[in-house]
Amino acid sequence: MTKEDDLDKDGLSVLRWSMFDSPDSKGSAYMFMEREPVIALDRAAKRHRYVPNVILGYTSNLVADSLGLVSSDSHRIGKAVRVRCIGHKKRLKLIRSLMEQGVQRFAIAKDFVYFDTDEMKHPAIYIW
Repeated sequence: MTKEDDLDKDGLSVLRWSMFDSPDSKGSAYMFMEREPVIALDRAAKRHRYVPNVILGYTSNLVADSLGLVSSDSHRIGKAVRVRCIGHKKRLKLIRSLMEQGVQRFAIAKDFVYFDTDEMKHPAIYIW
């Protein structure tokens, strides 16, 4: 096992930091992603015995601009995660598990769940 592999799973049971990397920058999640949302999702994954498909974690300014994310978007500071999640039961389990760990901001879409731990924003649940 290499040092890179050790860093990729540092503090995580199921997930890997590389799952949250900005698409243009390998290793960016380990450097810039906040631990709180990653640890919360890792605990949810361990509890429900599944590996979530992380669509978007940390984004560099270049990627965020190309995706049309506003300057105050929580992905830019590594506090937001989008997880592909299809099915009402799976969404409920994921959201419930994250809420039990203190996550208070969610957005629910047909095929994904967004959550963030950005304390500068009010607790809410949005439908996208």
